[in-house]
Amino acid sequence: MVIPRSGRIWVLAAFAAGSAAAQSPVVVGQTISLHSGILKEDRLLFVAKPAGYEDGKEGYPVLYLLDGETHFPYASGMAAFLAASDRMPNMIVVGIASGTGEQRTRDLTPPSTAELDNRFSPGNGGAERFLAFVAGELIPFVERSYRTRPYRILFGHSFGGLFAVYSLIHRPALFQAYLLADPSVHWNNGRVNVEAQEFLRTTKTLQADVYLAGSGDSGGPSTPLRSLSDRLEKATPAGFRWKFDWIQKDDHASIPLPAIYNGLENIFEDWRLSDPVEWFDRGGLPAIHQRFRDAGLRHGYPERTTPPFTISLVVAALLRAGRLEDAVKVLLDDPKTYPPPWNQLDAVARGYEARGDTERAVRYYRQSLERNPGNDFARKKIAELESR
Repeated sequence: MVIPRSGRIWVLAAFAAGSAAAQSPVVVGQTISLHSGILKEDRLLFVAKPAGYEDGKEGYPVLYLLDGETHFPYASGMAAFLAASDRMPNMIVVGIASGTGEQRTRDLTPPSTAELDNRFSPGNGGAERFLAFVAGELIPFVERSYRTRPYRILFGHSFGGLFAVYSLIHRPALFQAYLLADPSVHWNNGRVNVEAQEFLRTTKTLQADVYLAGSGDSGGPSTPLRSLSDRLEKATPAGFRWKFDWIQKDDHASIPLPAIYNGLENIFEDWRLSDPVEWFDRGGLPAIHQRFRDAGLRHGYPERTTPPFTISLVVAALLRAGRLEDAVKVLLDDPKTYPPPWNQLDAVARGYEARGDTERAVRYYRQSLERNPGNDFARKKIAELESR
């Protein structure tokens, strides 16, 4: 059983507002010390909750960071930024501190028979026990203590990336997405690559996303990292998605930051609609609504529907393309669920006015005025057009 031993607010920085006396802390999250019966030691966690958490009842996906003492400060900030930009949902971020170098080597590596591994990284081989701690103690504690959704992401760098691949193979239902930054898949003569290939080959269904980032240090096409990428490319499980990015300008030390940012964007690429006209042409609004339902189911939001702002994006894109009738069709398709914004009704009216269709222009200026009685422009346009 995991028992919280202590807790405190973790302060990242402070700033002065006008004077040295007017200082206010910038609170990033909370530290929690947990005692693990499996590991027989205390482990430190860093936890960041999304804005508005305390005032709501919403549940959130969870991003778990290995080497939390290193990656938690910037990863929690990036998660908040991407959510505020509507590029992914808000989420809880949990950083798992590695502790000493000896603990890190012990916890994040499976056993190795390679002479170099054992000479330079003695005390390795505890990945299975650490995975048992994560699955049996850490995650249950987080899900008892916070409002979570059934969508977990695991990030790992170097040995942490190796552990993440190990977790995917040995407990594939534990996480639904994996961000791997220069994972040490050369470990034990690349044994984990062989195991990953066999696991994926024999698994029929796997609802999971894998984002793999390699740095300029990771080398060319003959490296173990490229070998892992090639094996992922041959993967066949239904529902499995993956992407490999070779970010040559970054090195092994700097790759975690772009890997987390790009990885989150990649995993949640279906959370938003970046190409509204293309999706509309695939099947109209039903295709767009289905996309958002599917994305919601994949990411733990079975109740998700198309956001109102997305409807506005589709309308704006169609108007820019000169497709006025299609824009009107979308704008007025479901006015109860998606009330048409007054400014887009205004834009439709201007489009018909430019075509010389006074009747329709007046109609939509009137609707715009109903939505916004302070729209003096529409009022003047109606008077002007009706006087002709």
